[in-house]
Amino acid sequence: MAVLQIFTGNILPLLVFVAIGYVLDIRYRMDIQSITKLTFHIIIPCFIFYSIYKAEMDPALLHVFLFAVTLMILIGIIGTIWCRLLGMPSDKTQAFKNGTMFSNAGNIGVALIALVFANDPYVVNGETPYLAEAAAAATLVLVQMNMCLNTIGLYQAGMGLLTPRDALIVVLKMPVLYTLAAAFLVKWSGFDMTTTFVWPILEACSGALVLIVMTALGMQIHRAKFSFGDKDAWIGCFFRLIGGPACAWLLIQVWALMGVPFTNVTAQTLFIMASVPAPVNSVLFAVEFHNCEDFATELVMMSTLLSCATMTGCIYAARVLFPL
Repeated sequence: MAVLQIFTGNILPLLVFVAIGYVLDIRYRMDIQSITKLTFHIIIPCFIFYSIYKAEMDPALLHVFLFAVTLMILIGIIGTIWCRLLGMPSDKTQAFKNGTMFSNAGNIGVALIALVFANDPYVVNGETPYLAEAAAAATLVLVQMNMCLNTIGLYQAGMGLLTPRDALIVVLKMPVLYTLAAAFLVKWSGFDMTTTFVWPILEACSGALVLIVMTALGMQIHRAKFSFGDKDAWIGCFFRLIGGPACAWLLIQVWALMGVPFTNVTAQTLFIMASVPAPVNSVLFAVEFHNCEDFATELVMMSTLLSCATMTGCIYAARVLFPL
């Protein structure tokens, strides 16, 4: 029942959008580059601003943010070492790292946490006493992922074919960095954005993110040439879906030894969020820079499908490892 609920509530809607994009590209041969430009310059900046402005950032949860950054770096280091041991070319290495050290925290992760902690066995006398804490921790992970994926991830995608200097110049030309700065500035200033005419625009663009990104993925799947036989994609799925939670568990133990333990609710949340599949944005980055588009698409699609099973296992494991 849990498997079906996770699949129908979180995975199936995404696959429907993918199918729409696939069919649209068959029928009309869509312009993916134009959609990518729209996403980078309008949709993603609006989503980042909206999500950061709306997020409840409790200073007491700063260690959650630092944990998420540390986890991302750890997986990135392991991935880099693995790619070098295999002698993987630079462009594929960057695509591999983007598909493993980052996750689909926005489209799947936060919704999954809300689903998990709003149902048995987390419901007590008809109430959901753990949901607020879990949602706050998941939101911090989402903010961290948004910030790093759309800056470091974009830089890595460009570095696959460009020099580090040229890749950095490309990132600096994107509106993401300036959107991040503006979002934190407005949030900390106390200015009420919800009363301005800009707010409905931010809401509309943010709501369009899943539709635009997933349909673009469907179009790319139609054009990609892959057979789910690339062993590097399978290894990437292992890194993302199994290695992510394993590294999260290890870091939670290290944090406790350092005297900064997490509550079991937060620990469960971080563990489950670490099991989320590869980010769809990594495909858009690959398309933008013509950097291993087929490999990036294969990794995202495979990890999303396999996560139906692995995320369910991680949800169960979280209850065993960090009992309430």
